[in-house]
Amino acid sequence: GVAEISLDKIDHLEKLSERAWCLFGQGGNVAFLVTDDGVIVVDAQYDRVAEGVIAQIRTVTDRPIRYLISTHYHDDHTGGNKVFARQAEIIAHERVRPRMLEYPEVIRRTFPERLQEIQAEIGTLPEGDVWRVALEKDAGLMRFFLDSVAAFNPAEVAAPKLTYDSQMKVWMGGQEIWILHVAPGHTDGDSIVFFRNENVLHMGDLFFNGMYPFIDMPGGGSVRGYIESVDYAIGHVPGDAKVIPGHGPVTDIAGLKRMRSFLSDLLADVEKASRAGMSRADSVRAIRMEAYPEIKPAFRVLGNVVAAAWDEIRSEK
Repeated sequence: GVAEISLDKIDHLEKLSERAWCLFGQGGNVAFLVTDDGVIVVDAQYDRVAEGVIAQIRTVTDRPIRYLISTHYHDDHTGGNKVFARQAEIIAHERVRPRMLEYPEVIRRTFPERLQEIQAEIGTLPEGDVWRVALEKDAGLMRFFLDSVAAFNPAEVAAPKLTYDSQMKVWMGGQEIWILHVAPGHTDGDSIVFFRNENVLHMGDLFFNGMYPFIDMPGGGSVRGYIESVDYAIGHVPGDAKVIPGHGPVTDIAGLKRMRSFLSDLLADVEKASRAGMSRADSVRAIRMEAYPEIKPAFRVLGNVVAAAWDEIRSEK
């Protein structure tokens, strides 16, 4: 699922305000804020492109990179941390540390067997069945996680050294930066970052713009918490803020509200299917979400989001 994202370059730098920029490349979208006292960066993409990220920042400013905020633990956002750690302090929600330092061993121990089970089920389903397609995406994602922990060595991981539980602020060079965690959503350790003076919001992977969102259930994610986190952001930043998603183009609060509507409508449909006694597979086959044609498959297909919601509703019962 991840191979569809271009892997060759950091290809696009976008100026969002006098001091805030967004950088698009291989992994999650990077934001950076240039202050009089140095630079604060949000997310670092993969290890192999982190030098390129820094080189792009250097085309804008030669001020020191003081802080890196990791919005969550996934490798397409934190792989480059070790490169940034030579010069920057790393900030993240407190659950990101164990996800980076301990969870790779859990993945190594538990994912291979689950991958075999998924592949066995795929083998029983007809080509083109939407449930089979969703399972194929799950298998691809598990292989991605297994690949990303293959060379795991806790001594080499640049985990955050500054962590917080619900919110923190960084004051730097006359700029006020809010870092917020609301509820488990994409993972159990998501941060939302708001460059207050510049009116620029970075949602991390609590927002996939134009593509189906990824709810990392093994990583502590939750559809309900995802919606709650988005609602908090919408309620606490100005209506004219620019919004950077974790993946996809920069948009506005209306774009963020659209994703929120999609998720709440999907949750309502899955609740209906669950009450009617439909299985996970049949719910995936039945739910279409045709009112949202602009949301397309990328890392995930619609069936993956439906399955995550179905599992969550079942676990609540």
